[in-house]
Amino acid sequence: MAGVNLQLRHSVTQLFPSISSSPPRPPQRFQLGTSPSRVLFCNLRANSAAAPPLRTTRRSDIIAASSVGSPTSSDSVVGDRDELGKIPLLEVKDLRAVIVESRQEILKGVNLVVYEGEIHAVMGKNGSGKSTFSKVLVGHPDYEVTGGSIVFKGQNLLDMEPEERSLAGLFMSFQSPVEIPGVSNMDFLNMAFNARKRKLGQPELDPIQFYSHLVSKLEVVNMKTDFLNRNVNEGFSGGERKRNEILQLAVLLQPPLFISFHKHPFMIEKNVVTKGSWNTVLVP
Repeated sequence: MAGVNLQLRHSVTQLFPSISSSPPRPPQRFQLGTSPSRVLFCNLRANSAAAPPLRTTRRSDIIAASSVGSPTSSDSVVGDRDELGKIPLLEVKDLRAVIVESRQEILKGVNLVVYEGEIHAVMGKNGSGKSTFSKVLVGHPDYEVTGGSIVFKGQNLLDMEPEERSLAGLFMSFQSPVEIPGVSNMDFLNMAFNARKRKLGQPELDPIQFYSHLVSKLEVVNMKTDFLNRNVNEGFSGGERKRNEILQLAVLLQPPLFISFHKHPFMIEKNVVTKGSWNTVLVP
């Protein structure tokens, strides 16, 4: 139950940044070759001896392979830009992290560079640190960064609280989204949307304006309007929960970096990634 409550708190923190005042900081098959996005498959080797890195070819129309645990090649990235003058969306250097309670080190010098328009599949054995890596990126309170750096959109991510990371455009979906009994999807999304607008100093939408905005996003996740009257994830199937979470993503955040905690067939079958407003996906 504690784990569910922590996940719920972290989910709400992402969507309602203004109410988080404390530092409780918290494939199926991709259609490869059919999208202009560059697709990378990354092996996370944080807990093993360094393996020979696989060189990444920086082209938008090629499928490349990269080792997350390997250092960035000095001749492929110069300063904050690569050889083509592109600035990374996310740059992780020598990242080290421990479990707060046990002090066990999970991430041992992880390196990763992500550019806009890329889909990264982070792969590794159970216990290699895939989930930990994702949770560290969003500021989960169970983990403490002990070394290295994370720069996201030119900002030091480690100096930011989870709600600030969300406002900057970082979103993580959960493997099993939690239920919120007694709160309809419509009310939840409306309150969350306007809470974020207030935090950003932007004008809020009245119920009619918001409904128009919301309906336009339902097509992305192949949801009918009757889903809006149901309580958040209550009695939902696994596929419906994932649809609902992607709807939250499309309506509220439109993030430049979307971390999907679980690869669901719906996301591929319905081509959610390319139909959505986000353009970079990291799949652990």
